[in-house]
Amino acid sequence: MLTILLRVALVATLIVAAILGHLAKLLFGFDAGLLVLIVVLLGLQTAVPLGALGLSARGFLNVAPFERRWLASAREVFEFWRAFVVLMPFESFWMSEDKPLAPGKGDLPIVLVPGYACNRALWFDLKRDLEEAGRQVAAVTFAWPFADIDLLARQLDQHIARVREQTGAAEILLVGHSMGGLVARAWLARHGGAGVAGLITLATPHHGARLAKFAPGPNGRQMEPASPWLAALNAQEPPVPAHAFWSGRDEFVSPPESARLSGAAETCAPLYGHYSLLRHPDVLQKLLSASAAPAPVLAAPVQDAPLQEPLVQEPPVQEPPAQETQPA
Repeated sequence: MLTILLRVALVATLIVAAILGHLAKLLFGFDAGLLVLIVVLLGLQTAVPLGALGLSARGFLNVAPFERRWLASAREVFEFWRAFVVLMPFESFWMSEDKPLAPGKGDLPIVLVPGYACNRALWFDLKRDLEEAGRQVAAVTFAWPFADIDLLARQLDQHIARVREQTGAAEILLVGHSMGGLVARAWLARHGGAGVAGLITLATPHHGARLAKFAPGPNGRQMEPASPWLAALNAQEPPVPAHAFWSGRDEFVSPPESARLSGAAETCAPLYGHYSLLRHPDVLQKLLSASAAPAPVLAAPVQDAPLQEPLVQEPPVQEPPAQETQPA
């Protein structure tokens, strides 16, 4: 459903571009259709991250020279545009059909949970890199991503059950981006940590996001700072080992420290944003190390006992018989 909505948004953008191009020809006498198309297609799809960057700028971690911060913001705008214009509207083109995962692998299967208004194509790069490293990966797409987070957690349960059935693995690794981390935590709060080796969250608003008030749907209300739902979730720490990645220039999770999780190890990427964090090299390395099969414990080699020469029993020493003394 989300894929259809994203395609409709693209078609609407093209229609707007065509109308503006036609008006430019009527008003100014030259055909500016292609120019208007480029401006509209790029401008409308970059207005959202640019606006979010402007609203959240006060909370950024400004720990680098201005030119590096500028480049980080430009990269984030590009990653947002790439996700919502190139990847997710054409999910079926970039992502192959879900094939059954192979059983018997030693490494942990990885379940990737997308965030608000996202489908599984968001994980295109990370899923490809993980599979090239030999991991079994399942990327989730929710039927309706604007639903209540607890409902999404019930949908996640079906995906996790299918991964376990296909792979036969005793444990999995849960990875969530943005709201997907909250969905994973809601699932853990309901089912406990049995069968889950660990949780990794990427730019997840564990303590809410100021811009959530503009997000439609009940999950938008749940992600607002100090919401009752978040308070209930944060009353308990994850029942499994957790690692939280948070970005210093996160335009959607503001302040960026909201992505920190109590009781979890953490990694801060000061020059990454909400979507560019997905391509941070440390994220891939962490997923690979957390999902790697434990190295076999080798038994200590048995040392041969030193050879001992057989004991030779010597005959007992006999005393000479006492001689009797003859009387003189």
